[in-house]
Formats: sequence, C-alpha cells, structure tokens
Amino acid sequence: MDFSRSGRWHRTLALLALGLACALPVWADDEPGFDRPGLGFSTNPMNAGQFGYEQGLPDWSLNKDGGVTSRLSTFDSLLRLGVGSGLELQLGGSPYNSLRQTGGGLAQTSHGHGDTSLGLKWAPYTGSKVWDWGLLGTVEFNDGAPDFRSEQRVYTLGLVVDQKFSEKADLSYFAQWQRSAGRDNFLLAPDYNYQVNDLFGFYIEAAMLRDANHRYGSQAGGGITFAPLPRLQFDSWFRHRLGGRAAEWEAGLGVAMYFGR
Repeated sequence: MDFSRSGRWHRTLALLALGLACALPVWADDEPGFDRPGLGFSTNPMNAGQFGYEQGLPDWSLNKDGGVTSRLSTFDSLLRLGVGSGLELQLGGSPYNSLRQTGGGLAQTSHGHGDTSLGLKWAPYTGSKVWDWGLLGTVEFNDGAPDFRSEQRVYTLGLVVDQKFSEKADLSYFAQWQRSAGRDNFLLAPDYNYQVNDLFGFYIEAAMLRDANHRYGSQAGGGITFAPLPRLQFDSWFRHRLGGRAAEWEAGLGVAMYFGR
C-alpha cells in the first residue's frame, strides 16, 4: 500500500482540459489551492460550483525490498467539485500504471489501472490570518487491475493545519491515518512553502511513516510549481528515503487546473 492519491481518467482529457483552462477568463478573488504536489492537501477548497482537475504526467517510484527492485509509473488523476461551506467532493484513480520488477530471479512487467477512490474534504473558513485547517476522508475501492489493487478497501483520514508567516511563506503540518483489512498505517509530513513570485513557488517536506507491519521509515524532498495562469499550475517534485521502510526514490511531473466562478 502506498500513500499517494489516485484516479481513473484518460490522459487525453488532460490536454482538452488544459486548452479550456487557457481559454477561460480568470477571477482572482478567493482563489482555491491545488492538492498536488506534496503529501498533504490544500486548505483552500473549491468554491460552490467550481471544478478542479489534477493529473500526474506521470508520478514515479523506485523501491527495493527483499532483493527485488520495483519501478512504478502511474498517471494519477483527481477530480474535485466544490459544494460550498468549505466542502469539496473528490473522485480519484489511476487510469494507467506500469510496474517493472527485477531481481531474485524475477523479471516481469505489468500494466493496468489502479483503484478508484471517493473523498470528502472539509476546510472551513477560520477567520484567522495565521491558521487554516482541513480534513479529507477517502474510501478506496479494490477495483483495480490485479497487480495494482489493494487487498481490501482502504479508508483514509487526513488532517492539515496550515500556519502562515507572510503572504509568501507558510508551514503545513499533515497527519494521515489509513486502515485496511484491520491494519493501520500512519504518516506525518510537515512542509515549508514559499511563493517566489506570481509564476514560481517551491516547497520542501519531510515524511515519517509507520506501515501496517509496524515498520518505520522516513523521507525528505521538495518540488517546484509554475503557474502561468491563476487557474493553471504545473509541478515537478521528488522525495528520497532517509531510512527505514520507505520508497527509495519518488518523483513526478503534473498539471492542475480549475474552472468556474
């Protein structure tokens, strides 16, 4: 089981949506935030009637376990719909995954779609100039291809608390609990974000996790965002294992956009 987000939409939709995003007019007031990149999620939800689309192009990971090296590429997709009062519905999946495993007498490649997930985010208005927070609960159905599905449904609850230092800098504290087949995973991941200008921003993050077998691991990484339009963002990110049981390398490219007033 991994801690990444997932979706079930074809890659050509990304190109179509990208063209629409560039053609739509922009409203700069109360701009929602994007959930990618990074392990956490935004505390600025979609407003009522707004629709967001986020796509990995792709996301990639390298893991070594028991003498077997696994390389996974996944085109994670996420659809977000604002319903008002700080609430947001989410539909996620991965329409295409590629897994290459070598070592220990094994050499095989498999392809297929991943599990579908449904989520509900609540990020209420706090009235504070410093603190914001949000909750995201999801259920992931084990309906993916054989090599890319969970054994049973996965239930996840995440909490983000965001502390603003200025208009450009903030620190987020992310905690996540996952449960599947009566076993629990835990993840803690603080990150520091800085908006350099209207176009570029960057973040650095650390992650500490405990899997269902009570094995611990840690990672650190960061990423860059590029927003040519307020409603359109490209990203590039990476994470590297520091110790314990965690993916040795993770990295990705992605795009995120939203529509509506």
